[in-house]
Amino acid sequence: MNGIKFFNWIVLLGLLFSILACSGKRYVSLTDPESQASVRINLKDGTYREGIIVTGDSVNLIYVDARTHKKSLIKFDDIKYIVKISKYFDFEGNPIPIHEIKRHKSPKNTILYGMAGLFLGGAVGTGVGIGLYSMDQPLLANVSILVFGGLGAYYFGNKGYYKDIEEAAFAARKARYEEYKAIRAEKRRLEELKRKKEELLKKLKQKKSKQGASQQDD
Repeated sequence: MNGIKFFNWIVLLGLLFSILACSGKRYVSLTDPESQASVRINLKDGTYREGIIVTGDSVNLIYVDARTHKKSLIKFDDIKYIVKISKYFDFEGNPIPIHEIKRHKSPKNTILYGMAGLFLGGAVGTGVGIGLYSMDQPLLANVSILVFGGLGAYYFGNKGYYKDIEEAAFAARKARYEEYKAIRAEKRRLEELKRKKEELLKKLKQKKSKQGASQQDD
């Protein structure tokens, strides 16, 4: 019976650890802000801003505001704290929907992290199992390996999944940047064609005016 109680306590502690680790806010450092992080910037005056971080120095944070879609600057002295949010923004401050991000997603980190978690969790479960074997609880000892292996795979696999999402968001952001760049280049090309056309029409008009004046003189 003592072995069962011991096992129950270990499982509860493992579950509690997983819940606590997966919950909570993901804060961004004010001294070394993460570039390209989609964040909510909570200010000391009670207001907040949302957008994507560009960079920061010892005094100011530079980010693209999701409301104005422009680069903005905030003094660190005015910031209470910064947290990552579940939204993802591109370099123009426009939101990137999750279905667009998933088009760029690979399961690489989810698999690698999950396998590492399974190994580490299994190792912890084996250590617990040795204690249970010594208490003549072979069934609980085997179950402990499975439980801790599963918890480890879930916890680290979850970490890998979010890393895959972050990498996919970066790829989607880069793809949008290239698209924006191509659109701007095409816009400049069309504007240049329009300018040349207007110049040509202006020259033709001037030429016709000169020809008309010449005919009147004759």
